[in-house]
Amino acid sequence: MEKTKHIELVKPHRHAGRDYQPGARLTLPAHKADWLIGVGSARDASPVPAPTPAKPGAKD
Repeated sequence: MEKTKHIELVKPHRHAGRDYQPGARLTLPAHKADWLIGVGSARDASPVPAPTPAKPGAKD
């Protein structure tokens, strides 16, 4: 199974005759997402995992 990555476009982008506007969130194959990030057209928008609650009785 191919790895995917979530991105948010920061510049307009056209793919296969379809226009995507800044702010559009897409899930793409990781290598394509990394390319768009690398050319400055997108930023990583991967979800941040929620913090794991502390176990009862655990001390900080």
